[in-house]
Amino acid sequence: MNNLGVSESVMADNSGAGEMQSGQILFGFSKLKGPRKEQIEDFHVARVAEVDGQEIGLFAVMDGHAGPHVAEYLTQNLFDLITRNPDFWGHPKTSIIEAYHEMDERILEMGESHKKWKVGSTATTALLMESGQRLIVANVGDSRAVLSRGGVAVDLSVDHEPQKSEEREMVEAKGGTVSRSIAGVYRVDRRLAMSRAFGDYDIKEHLSVHPDIWDQELLEDDEFFVIASDGLWHVMSSQEVVDFVRSTPGDAEEASRALVAAAVERRSKDDVACLVVFLCITKKT
Repeated sequence: MNNLGVSESVMADNSGAGEMQSGQILFGFSKLKGPRKEQIEDFHVARVAEVDGQEIGLFAVMDGHAGPHVAEYLTQNLFDLITRNPDFWGHPKTSIIEAYHEMDERILEMGESHKKWKVGSTATTALLMESGQRLIVANVGDSRAVLSRGGVAVDLSVDHEPQKSEEREMVEAKGGTVSRSIAGVYRVDRRLAMSRAFGDYDIKEHLSVHPDIWDQELLEDDEFFVIASDGLWHVMSSQEVVDFVRSTPGDAEEASRALVAAAVERRSKDDVACLVVFLCITKKT
């Protein structure tokens, strides 16, 4: 416990682990800079906090683009904004949506006067609540959260790719364009390969920061969930990741490290950040 009464995971530059006492939840994380980057732009949150006397797990991956500043700022501030909402316990999804929009407004205000804040980031956040029995995942961008339900991969988020019909319609309704590059990548205004993101000051009017949200009581056969940046998902499918974790001996940290290593072996060229959270669901009676 730190001096704020918050129990945090053991943090490290590359990997670490922690646990939630109330639900026997074990989690691990790992990250690695991609070969094409001068500095890592992937950031994560993996910690346990006490909010109004109740323990919750806070997990997230933020994948920055064009610079690390927005992604790092989100890791430091987004969850605090969510959990400090007076209506958090009664309306957690509303608190998440409001926090996403308010955080984006703050970032854009900083971008008005400082070039380094004109960059952007994804955010995939997960709140593990009610003694580890309720999971709320919110997502903006192309990082992803996946649940293993009895060994079957269940996507907890949607990749916000601009070529998808709903996303294309949203971008074009805002006055933006979606086009395919020579390399085959669809981009908004020939720049960004996603339709929703934090920041991106110069093209913000054509993007959205409104998150998709998945909220559900966990089931007895829910084994673990993984949150990772696209450096993993570009080289492994959701089901491949679930199968890989289930076949990897060891704890959550070892599983996250093994996933990062597998991404490198499959020649991922991007940064990779990965969280693995093992669940132990005990039903209330």
